[in-house]
Amino acid sequence: LALNTARDGAATISKFGAFCCGLSLCNQHTIVLYVACIVPWVLSQLFRKTELSLGHLLKLGLCFLAGLLPYLYLPASSYLNQARWTWGDQTTFQGFLTHFLREEYGTFNLVNKGHFLNDLFQLAQMKSELSLPVLALALVACVNTALPTKQQKSPVIWLFAGMLFLYSLFFSWRANLDITKPLFLGVVERFWLQSSAVVAVLAGLGLATVASVGSTVLEGSRVLPWLEWLSALTLVTSQVWANYR
Repeated sequence: LALNTARDGAATISKFGAFCCGLSLCNQHTIVLYVACIVPWVLSQLFRKTELSLGHLLKLGLCFLAGLLPYLYLPASSYLNQARWTWGDQTTFQGFLTHFLREEYGTFNLVNKGHFLNDLFQLAQMKSELSLPVLALALVACVNTALPTKQQKSPVIWLFAGMLFLYSLFFSWRANLDITKPLFLGVVERFWLQSSAVVAVLAGLGLATVASVGSTVLEGSRVLPWLEWLSALTLVTSQVWANYR
């Protein structure tokens, strides 16, 4: 969605993106760190394309609120007493706010414990779950964007790199679990999945960069597109085989 926003017709796709941002917040509260990066970037893209207006801003806000509609299930299920497991009484506004702000977890007001160790564990987890080729391709995307070349570059690479940096920095700073213990490590790994998702997107952009360089070197070669598809298929297959056996 972010990639399409950088192209023509950004006003239309941005509405769906706003809905997805609201919907994602229903699933995982730490996604707010990604939303904090995406929203200003999308608004700047719309402003640059002169597609940003007060009316469109209002539509984006309504689409975002529509994505939050699943939260209505909380007071409804609490009132009907149908929920199998709950986080307290949410029939009152204060009870709903307690869950919405994740006050049971501290609402980001956690204790700082060994964030450098957290960073090392996160890198090790990325290596084991994503493999070295995926990490290398993600690095290729970032390095290629930083290099002053005439090659056309995707503007979303800096966005995703910033999202990854902010999320990893903030989470390692505020994480309060002792990840040397297997049980707590398993809990923290759930949150690392979000950063791994961004690395996977960067890896895809890195593969596209390698293919672009290859097409310049081997101009007119019919084999290169097949190699690109074969590489992507190999990486996806290896990920499925390594993590879902």
